[in-house]
Amino acid sequence: REIESRATKGGGKDSHMTIASRVSSSTLQQRKLKLQQQLETALRGHSEDAKERCEWLLFNGFVVTKTTHDDVRSFTANFKEPSLVLFREIDDVNTIKCPTDVRDQAYVEIPTSVMNTTSISGSSDTKHSTSNLPGKGDLVAIDAEFVCVQAEESRITSAGSKEITSQPRNSLARLSIIDCRSNIVLVDDFVFQREQVSDYLTRFSGIRESDLDPNTSPHHLVTMQEAYLKVRLLMDRGCIFVGHGLREDFRIINISVPPSQIIDTSFIYHQPNQRYISLRYLTNYVLGRDMQQEIHDSIEDARAAYDLYTKALSLRERGKFDEYLTSLYSHGHRTQFKLRVRDEENDPPVN
Repeated sequence: REIESRATKGGGKDSHMTIASRVSSSTLQQRKLKLQQQLETALRGHSEDAKERCEWLLFNGFVVTKTTHDDVRSFTANFKEPSLVLFREIDDVNTIKCPTDVRDQAYVEIPTSVMNTTSISGSSDTKHSTSNLPGKGDLVAIDAEFVCVQAEESRITSAGSKEITSQPRNSLARLSIIDCRSNIVLVDDFVFQREQVSDYLTRFSGIRESDLDPNTSPHHLVTMQEAYLKVRLLMDRGCIFVGHGLREDFRIINISVPPSQIIDTSFIYHQPNQRYISLRYLTNYVLGRDMQQEIHDSIEDARAAYDLYTKALSLRERGKFDEYLTSLYSHGHRTQFKLRVRDEENDPPVN
């Protein structure tokens, strides 16, 4: 309580948090000397140049890159917060007794107000009735679009083969979520990019540079954190996410959703040892409609995934799903999975 009151005193940006320790100054000095001795022992025999050449790795979500010694020791940037983690070697992991309520202590409840956000671009704000948000067991259809913030880097080896030296990295650019109970769009946010975009992937995402520019975007533009919190809130409320290829979507959003809360149509419409089928092809074949002829729309994708799920449920209830899935793959192999209207003669519809 004492620490909390010190942290909030003044309430301004420049408020500081002071953490007091009960360790005596003499004990602290002994620890400091011991740590210094351990560091000297570890570096003994290394020249100063070798010490400076020690390789440091920067872990940023799923991205791991090399960084410099000076960057590691510098905390002048506002986004850096110095932290010290101490490790100790143990003989038996069972000797460590952890409190049973650690999860409860670390849990932070996300307020429902995160669903109502102010647009960076000045467009209308989102207003949702927090009393009727979907909860445990309710289905929400979700789709996300991405832009590339780091292009793939590669080189040609002496053997003439391509070697990738840096993997491409994508960033969330649009998030659409539909309440399947009412077909109401809960979220349709475009996400402001703090990093420079190397490729808007417009052909696949439908995202253009003007969509993410606060000065020109006509869309509801939010920060990455605001978009993340909306997904996190629905996950914490126990909602079940319906979508296509959600593993990659959640990975880039940087959230871990329990498997029990995921319904992925890319796995539903899949046979072992066969290719995974695209959402667009499934929509064309199963639902009998073409999609995204010119402009890519993530709301349309989310609705299509939910419709595919309900179609699969209907087929399973009548015991026809396996037969239908076999016909789907047979048609795909004959047409090389090219998009076109289904062949009514060879592939009669299953109502």
